[in-house]
Amino acid sequence: MNRTVRLFPLAGLLVAACAAAQTPATPARTTAPAAIRSAAPAVGAARTVVTVYKSPTCSCCNEWEAYLRAAGYQVESVPTEDMAAVKARYGLPESALSCHTAVIDGYAVEGHVPIAAIEDLLATRPAIDGIALPGMPAGSPGMPGVQAAPFEILAVDEGVTEAFGSY
Repeated sequence: MNRTVRLFPLAGLLVAACAAAQTPATPARTTAPAAIRSAAPAVGAARTVVTVYKSPTCSCCNEWEAYLRAAGYQVESVPTEDMAAVKARYGLPESALSCHTAVIDGYAVEGHVPIAAIEDLLATRPAIDGIALPGMPAGSPGMPGVQAAPFEILAVDEGVTEAFGSY
């Protein structure tokens, strides 16, 4: 995985937006729908360690980590000042960027990716670098708001993206 990736100003904008995010006084839905929240943890999830690289001041990243923990994943949180370097290390192109980057069983998981997509990734183990949900869409795990349409998750491999699935 020896790649050079040029990250544009979008990375800085996403990190700044995440750092400025405030947790609402009356929280909107920031987790999965009730059917997912009430489901038992995924098979093997309790054994799976997720390392989450995030800005130390980002509240939505904390919410996504809580979402993973509720699903049975063991979360290792790594507050990181230079998120652009983390994203470059994992070969994430500008078109795939979000506020935090996680690593799960060797795969990069960029942004507020739903558990179902992570579980599909781990079950199928495709020959890719990871998956991403670009931006910070409303209603995605860890973000306030209501999901307006299925989230289009991208597969990322050597800096190139293609469709992974809709969730």
